Amino acid sequence: MGTRNKIKKDCLEPEKAWELFQDNVRDETLNSHPDIQNLDKQVDERCSGLPLALVIISNDMACKTTLREWKYAIEMLKRYVLPKIENEVFPLLKFSYDNLPDATMKCFLYYCMYPEDYCIPKKRLVEYWFWEGLLNEFDRISEAQMQGDNITNSLLKACLLENGGEIHGEDHVKMYDVICDMVLWITHEFETIENTLFVKVRAKLLEEPDVKA
Repeated sequence: MGTRNKIKKDCLEPEKAWELFQDNVRDETLNSHPDIQNLDKQVDERCSGLPLALVIISNDMACKTTLREWKYAIEMLKRYVLPKIENEVFPLLKFSYDNLPDATMKCFLYYCMYPEDYCIPKKRLVEYWFWEGLLNEFDRISEAQMQGDNITNSLLKACLLENGGEIHGEDHVKMYDVICDMVLWITHEFETIENTLFVKVRAKLLEEPDVKA
């Protein structure tokens, strides 16, 4: 996938990584329990100085204000650092993915249908989610737009989607290359959405493949 060397080269020194992690977690969370600051350091170390992992996981931890939540997160992170994988950052990012609500998780995986760095209008993306049956709170597209906007904003806040700016008067979103690679890794390794999505990178298919039901 071509991201391993880039990620290693961009790793931060421990002191800089610690500063970045603390900036995202926020003092309110760090001070919510006297023991959280010690656990905070353990979570930071699990990110191995990888900037994107630091940002995404620290954002996810920012809302966890109890000692039990932090201890549980550390135990889960230990399990997510798997041996012999193509890219060591993927399991760390999957930790954040696994904390998403079910509907948000499916909408997030849907984005792997698009090329890396592809900008898509937020409104159109929500419409696609609706017609694919991924938005289940409303029956009408006009109402489903509210659920879709909420999901899009939560993915942006978690840094799993990136703001693509305004193009032709419409707000767009896109996905980091590494996150896009992680999504493809998830769909390949874990089959999270169980036969509801078929992805073949750069296959240039002209017709639907024959897939067993």
